[in-house]
Amino acid sequence: MEPQQSQKSKTVTLVIVILVVLGAAYVLFNNYRLGQNGLPLSDSENDGAATVVVENTPAINGVLPAPAGLPSDVPVEEGDVTESATSRYPDQNAEQLSVSYLSFKTVAQKYAEYKTYMAKAGYDISEGDASSPIRAIFGTKADANLSVVISISGDKTLVQLAYLLKSTQ
Repeated sequence: MEPQQSQKSKTVTLVIVILVVLGAAYVLFNNYRLGQNGLPLSDSENDGAATVVVENTPAINGVLPAPAGLPSDVPVEEGDVTESATSRYPDQNAEQLSVSYLSFKTVAQKYAEYKTYMAKAGYDISEGDASSPIRAIFGTKADANLSVVISISGDKTLVQLAYLLKSTQ
């Protein structure tokens, strides 16, 4: 009779585990309801959510430029831009200009280029791990932050740049 009791115990335990998992899924689903388009509901329907407006930069004659407003002295190789966008955060009075591009220069060359630029432009510089294959460098000023992540992408170098304007009018 013990094997039968053990089987009954396993079944009851399994049913309890399934009910707990279903209950947790139900709670999570209700806490993070999704709108019809699969995105979180807007501020009026989702308490505490921040408003973000993202605008992709339109291509000009088939070439994707850096986003408008990015300071012209920030080094960007505009021939092979893969992504370009502006994200506006009206609740925080800020906007972020983002651009990604491919370069034939090495990771070390691009890193040195951005480090030199940030030093000359007066940024306070923080650097990521120098031994990492993905290099990161961050610059901060009173009114802007510049973050650059550099990695290998096939036979080229991928540069991902984010320029955050802390206060916009």
